[in-house]
Amino acid sequence: MLVRKADEKDCHEVSGQMTMLIDEVYAHESEEVRRVLKANFTQDALRELCRESHARLFVVEDGGRVVAFLYGWLFFHVFTIYWIYCLKPYRGKGAVKMLLDHAEAEVIAQGCYKIEMYAYAEHNKFLDFSAKLGFQKGVLIEKSMFGFKIQNIFKYVASLEGVNRERKIKIIGEAGHGVKLLSFLLASILSRLGNEVSLNLEYDAAVRGGKISADLIYSDLKIENPIIDEADVLIKFTRTREFFPAKRLVIDESLCEDAAVECSVKNSHGTYYGFENVAISLFGSKVYINMIALGRILRYIGINILLLNIRDLLPPQFVEKDMEAVKYGFLYRDDV
Repeated sequence: MLVRKADEKDCHEVSGQMTMLIDEVYAHESEEVRRVLKANFTQDALRELCRESHARLFVVEDGGRVVAFLYGWLFFHVFTIYWIYCLKPYRGKGAVKMLLDHAEAEVIAQGCYKIEMYAYAEHNKFLDFSAKLGFQKGVLIEKSMFGFKIQNIFKYVASLEGVNRERKIKIIGEAGHGVKLLSFLLASILSRLGNEVSLNLEYDAAVRGGKISADLIYSDLKIENPIIDEADVLIKFTRTREFFPAKRLVIDESLCEDAAVECSVKNSHGTYYGFENVAISLFGSKVYINMIALGRILRYIGINILLLNIRDLLPPQFVEKDMEAVKYGFLYRDDV
């Protein structure tokens, strides 16, 4: 058996095994739950996911056939494994351990210090197996989007000495962009996943049309300083040349007319995403900018919205439309 990084041609076999995994692990859930889960991991969906820079997909091959796979997301030195599966004839032959060992070696070489998984909490056999591999239990999510429990498990795979375990998100906008709601929702989601979270909001003196910014920091340690000097991710909803240091920039291209790059004169690695244009054309109002952005941010930092019942966090008045906008930003598929 050979373990290797997957390529696009493997998506057909992996998608088929993903269907088998969902049918097996979620056998006690409703057919609707299984249908929605499968819709997010079709061949086309997997291809889209694997084109993301943070995505990692590894397979075990035997005789030219994929017999096991592992899919995860590496963001800010933390590798989150979302799916791992092995065909039944190959179980007990070391394929899953090979996958985990290979993935661990790969991500450690890329600076990873922690590996975590979110497992179906009723899957006791897998939880017992993972404990033998050094994983320990973290937060238990009592109510996921589908109403069943999700168990976080994790292990540290590198020395923590000198490791910066804080992840920093800076959001800048103006009154009307929903920055306050967006930042509170994001903070609530990250907190429910067991993180320490700090949120600091800053307003301009002008009540109407003034700038508003949010410093959101999350970590598995206590946060000492709530102010961000350099962001890991910067989200800008407002047209400004004001420079703020960040490793990654996301702006609303519709604010910058034809020359989007002018909004990021000191960052050549930005992702340009037309939140306002999409909000108006697909959802009928720019008030959904922040919900589309929320889905996009969660996708970028590797938070799977299937894990949480986000609906409970949203304002009840427009919850259905808000959920649609979040799912759109995340590229969630429940209607395939």
